[in-house]
Amino acid sequence: MKRFWGIIIILTVVLAYVVPYTLLSDVRSWNGSFLYWGLTGIVVIIANIMLTRDWSE
Repeated sequence: MKRFWGIIIILTVVLAYVVPYTLLSDVRSWNGSFLYWGLTGIVVIIANIMLTRDWSE
């Protein structure tokens, strides 16, 4: 399960670089990028919680 969440984080980081310069490059409004970065932040927070919840020491 930890491998899954690790892959999710890696994929999210890669998409954080690719999406703004490709798919959102023609969007002039800040609404699209705000929604994207908000959702990206939530995904990373959830993945980090899932990866670190079993740490006991």
